[in-house]
Order: sequence, then structure tokens, then C-alpha cells
Amino acid sequence: ARPVLLGQHTLHLGTPELLPLEGSTALIRDPAALREVFERQGYVYLPQLLSRDKVLAARASVLGHLASVGVLDPSKPVDAAVTRPGCTLAEVPNMEGRNDVTTHASMLEVIESSTVHEVFSTLFGEPVRTFDFKWLRAVLPGGFTGVHVDNVYMSRGTPRLCTMWFPLGDITTDMGTLAVCEGSHRLASFQPLQDTYGSVDVEAIGLQGTGWFGVDPTEITRAYGGQWRTGDFRAGDVIFFGMRTVHMSTTNTTDLIRISCDTRWYPSSEPADPRYVGGAVGHADTKFGAHAADLENGAVGTTMEKLRAGWGI
Repeated sequence: ARPVLLGQHTLHLGTPELLPLEGSTALIRDPAALREVFERQGYVYLPQLLSRDKVLAARASVLGHLASVGVLDPSKPVDAAVTRPGCTLAEVPNMEGRNDVTTHASMLEVIESSTVHEVFSTLFGEPVRTFDFKWLRAVLPGGFTGVHVDNVYMSRGTPRLCTMWFPLGDITTDMGTLAVCEGSHRLASFQPLQDTYGSVDVEAIGLQGTGWFGVDPTEITRAYGGQWRTGDFRAGDVIFFGMRTVHMSTTNTTDLIRISCDTRWYPSSEPADPRYVGGAVGHADTKFGAHAADLENGAVGTTMEKLRAGWGI
């Protein structure tokens, strides 16, 4: 069993507390089977869905940008993606939104590829759209994403929204891989969490901080059940999941910078959350997530600690 750090908690991959992801690439042209897996697991893992070469080309363009702003170790090859010693989160460019990096031809060829359109069209049984806003992230050594559901960030449109996450490069569990809690989207035992935390609109309530429920994966399984899963990812692999699937990432314990991207997909006949589509989508205000953890946010609002106390969870 391989020890894997999720937040600050070590779980052992290959034991009941943390299992590998189940691949479903064989089902991408079978609508009924694809939907069944998505509805049962709450996620669909598709190894090598994307062109590996195209993902690596997109990675090279992002690394070039990171090198140009001084985030990478200048004594190492750019492609090695070694973080400059002493680099802080404040120095890492926020690449979320719609910007020169996310709209670079090499990125668009990956994130809006016909292959991805086809998979989501198969899933939804109709043409699909994707948000103009892209969540492109570079995660420093020590960084991770805490326990959350995406609904808290993007609930002002169709609930039939999916997140697709993929790494730009080969990443192992010690670099920060996506971890999902299988069953968290549908099990009755998760209803207390979904009715409280999962139904919050963090921006509407002026939440301070990240929007994460917490940072301990075992807190979730002890209280609500489910099954945590993760594994190594290769360039070309993707995973997608719905708005109610509880997930987080493993912690980057290496000296490398981990690059990943989230895109969002939905049936074209349904409404989009207006914050993430159209001409006004530009460079993101840093509101939530890892960047927000370092913000001195003096705004009047509430905190997750206060909310959880009120919910009694």
C-alpha cells in the first residue's frame, strides 16, 4: 500500500480507506453505460481520452509562461517544471479565467477538442457547451485543494453541470492528483452535508476563505460514508464529475510545480451560470480556492467555521 497525503492526512492507496480510480474509456460511445457509471460512481475516469502529444504541447506553453515570470528554477530545464526555491503563492500568476494562456492555440486544442465535446454529448444526449472561464492552475510544493463540492461555486445555472479535470503532464499521487469520494453525490447518508454545505452559494453569502468544507478526507467518510479514490495520472487522462461529488486533491510533496486544468460542460439547451460565460469573463477576481487561503479578506461575511457550527456538522 502506498502512503498518500491528502491535505495533512496520510491514507494508504490500495487499502479500503483509499482505492484506485476505475477507468471507463471503453464506454465513451455507449450512452446508457456511460450514464450508468456517472450516476452510480459520481465520476467517470477516462485514461488517455486526450491526445498525449497535444496535452504535452499545452504543458510546454504554460511552462514557458511560468518560466517567463520567474516561478521555475532557472538552473533546471523548463520542461522539468522544478519550482524556484523560495517561490511563494503570491508570485504564481493567477491563470484562471480567459487570458492569453488559456486561449493559446495549444491549450484550446486540448480543452475544447472534438473528443471532449463528443463524450459530453454522449453523456447528455444532446449538444453541449463549455464555460468561457477556464480554471488553469499551477500548484506549488506543499499545495493542495481541500474537501469541497463544486456546486458551492457555480450553482446559478443548470445543475446538470460537469467538471472535467486533467493534468498537463504525468503526475503521481505525491504531486497533487484529484481524489473523489465515490457515492457522495447520491448516498442518503450524505444528505445532511448536501442540504447544508452543498447548497451554499459562497459568493452570495460573502464567505471568507476558500469555500472548502474542510481539509480532512477521513472526517467525510467517518460521518457520511463513501469511498475515496485517487491514483497517478498521465498526460491525456481526464476525470469528470458532477456538482455534488465531494472531492479534493492530494498534497504536492515534491519540488515540482503541478499544472492542471478544470473545464465545465453542460447541455446547450440549459442555462449557464452567468459568471462564467460571455464577454465579461476575463481575468478572475481571486475569490475562493487556494489563492484565497492567503488573502487578508476584511470583507464582512461569514466563515466556514461559523457555518458549520450553525449546521452542527
